[in-house]
Amino acid sequence: MRCARLGSAVVLCALLSACDVASGGTGSEDNLLKPTAPAGATARAGGLGSAALVSRDTNGFTVSTPDQGRKVKVTQDACAPLAYALSGTAVGKPATTVVRKATGEGAEVTVVLAEYPSDQAQQAMDAIATAVDECAAGFRATVDGDEHKVGKVAPELAPEGVDQAMGVGATVTRSGKATPTKAVILRSGNAIAYLSGDPSIPATVLDAQLVKLRG
Repeated sequence: MRCARLGSAVVLCALLSACDVASGGTGSEDNLLKPTAPAGATARAGGLGSAALVSRDTNGFTVSTPDQGRKVKVTQDACAPLAYALSGTAVGKPATTVVRKATGEGAEVTVVLAEYPSDQAQQAMDAIATAVDECAAGFRATVDGDEHKVGKVAPELAPEGVDQAMGVGATVTRSGKATPTKAVILRSGNAIAYLSGDPSIPATVLDAQLVKLRG
């Protein structure tokens, strides 16, 4: 196991071309941090689709395909990548995405697989790491129209076995109820698996996705 390695704020500053992009303003449509890829879009047979979870991979969990991705808005642009990761949304503009939801053992886990062109997967990881550093005190976000208050954010252990991995934990308050929320982000080459869950990400789901992402 290893802890997340935090990146430099310079990376995030270089990626953000306008201060209001993450909050739905009029920033550049080419900004890396604005999530635009539709959930479930796939571009290559045997690629991300073969890495997606199915129920037989996760004993005790039911795996389904959500109808659509979440809409996330953040008032603090520096926190946007972290808000996306905690909410089950890919950072940036992946060329391909696949979304699954695993439910069981009192937990619900959203898994977003995203494949990026060029070095954008590494840039997305760096942006999340920077956001963990800069937004450790917490922030506010809107997810599918619901207000979320994210409390203190802290790095957590992440598994070995891929090119890069980080874990994040926070307490998220919505509709007056505070719930522990976890995110684990795994990068293998140009592909990233974003796992987000509350109140936890069970090892059965995490281990199964790690194995399938590695191929």
